[in-house]
Amino acid sequence: MAKSRTITKSRATKKGRKTMAVSGVKSPVTKPAGDDSPKLPKGEIGALDQMRGDEPGSARLSSRPAPDIAVNRSDKSELFARALEAHQAGRIDEAIALYGAVLRQNPDQPDVWNNLGVALRRSKRHDASLVAYRRAAELRPGNAGLWSNMGNCLREMMRFEEATAAHDKALELDASIKSHPFNAGLVFRDTNRFEQAIRHFDAALAIDPDYVDANWDKALALLAMGQYEAGWAGYETRRKLADNPIRPLEGAPEWDGKADLRGKRLLLRAEQGFGDMIQFARFVPMVGKKAAHIILECRSELIPVMRTIAGVGTIVEKGAKLPPFDLHVPLLSLPHVMKINEAELHRASAEPYLSAPKGKQARLSPPPGTVLKVGLIWAGKLNPRDRSCPLEKLMPLMAQKGACFYSFQVDERRGDIAKLGANALITDMGEHIHDFGDSAALMKAMDLIITIDSAPAHLAGALGVPVWMLQLYTTDWRWMVGRADSPWYPTMRIYRQEAPGDWATPIEHLARDFDVLLQARIRKNRKMHDTKVFGSKE
Repeated sequence: MAKSRTITKSRATKKGRKTMAVSGVKSPVTKPAGDDSPKLPKGEIGALDQMRGDEPGSARLSSRPAPDIAVNRSDKSELFARALEAHQAGRIDEAIALYGAVLRQNPDQPDVWNNLGVALRRSKRHDASLVAYRRAAELRPGNAGLWSNMGNCLREMMRFEEATAAHDKALELDASIKSHPFNAGLVFRDTNRFEQAIRHFDAALAIDPDYVDANWDKALALLAMGQYEAGWAGYETRRKLADNPIRPLEGAPEWDGKADLRGKRLLLRAEQGFGDMIQFARFVPMVGKKAAHIILECRSELIPVMRTIAGVGTIVEKGAKLPPFDLHVPLLSLPHVMKINEAELHRASAEPYLSAPKGKQARLSPPPGTVLKVGLIWAGKLNPRDRSCPLEKLMPLMAQKGACFYSFQVDERRGDIAKLGANALITDMGEHIHDFGDSAALMKAMDLIITIDSAPAHLAGALGVPVWMLQLYTTDWRWMVGRADSPWYPTMRIYRQEAPGDWATPIEHLARDFDVLLQARIRKNRKMHDTKVFGSKE
């Protein structure tokens, strides 16, 4: 179905459904720096001669010619060259098979074991990757890059103590390579020890002040600690990330926060994922008071809710032809150019800033006796890390009468309901959700949203709907550390894993709070019923 590409706020709401469903996922921009590049994980380079393991400035296997070694010009070297070419081209499974063939001919090749470890880690086969690294370390224990690679693998396996030991070994052997302190810092980042992480990132930056990955992760660590001025400045490093290009715009300057916007048309540019756009949309009304006209660019699925933001004049779908504008700025740069501090963040977050589109209203038919309508999102994307919580762990919440549960899942994980035999317990709303406007209308009909870290978590918070979020042990910068509330969303309550992979503790805490809430609703409902009964007799 054809879509209108530019929507002005004063125009009637466009009819028809969006073709893409809204998923409970987050943007990949927060993926750990140094990991999972299109070809190889950053910081893991399988060199042919010295096998440094993480050659600075490269995100692929080293293409430096091998020295004149015994296998040169033999069938083995040709096989290794084919493996290397496949690896560099991103044909990981082929590279793994070819590395295996090389090693079956001669297993005493540490550089090949290292490259195999890199390829296996790239394909998330961590157990095999770790074995490959250990075989390489047995043959060449004095190679610092190899230990750094092994530490990266162990970190992704959430074996953090072993990862720290491997990185310490790498730094002991050679601390002069910038990726070695950086990779060591990622362990502290993933264990929410941000001060120690920053010390390691600073060590990497002392070697190369322009090290993009270290600058990026340092910025996220600063934001996680609430150090907004330095954090927002460093957040601009995202423009240099390979996976986050911001297309250049010619013909108009970028707003620096200082230029007078009176009489000007300001374009706020889209970037990153759904959750990020919803989170940063709170700053639109602030800049809207400064400019004559705000043009907001966003993906089509967000248009129905983004047009409800105060101060937005025109909505344009991302990728469409842009209307005339005088200045532009990425939406996610607003906190930096506007110098948003903690107090201003609280002011911008004090009230809901999104609403359900006009004309969209949910029609629900909860069972008799329902006093609490609960929306559920339990699964999302697997990258940069899987934030999903198995649905079966939430099912004990459904044992008590009085609560009615609605699934907001729109992807293949809708099938979890039938797989678990929970159709009588959970109403699947997936076929009714076609964009964030549909989700918003349904959320406004809920008393509570229980969700993983996801775009719907941001949507519920922005709507002012009570939202309880289940958070991984490795926190995302925006949720900070050691707190159950959020400076971004006053109606949010966070239930955190206390150990990697352990959902039992946060769900136990959530279940206890849920029981208190449900019993309070039952008592309130009973009191209202009694009031009506006694009132009618009088």
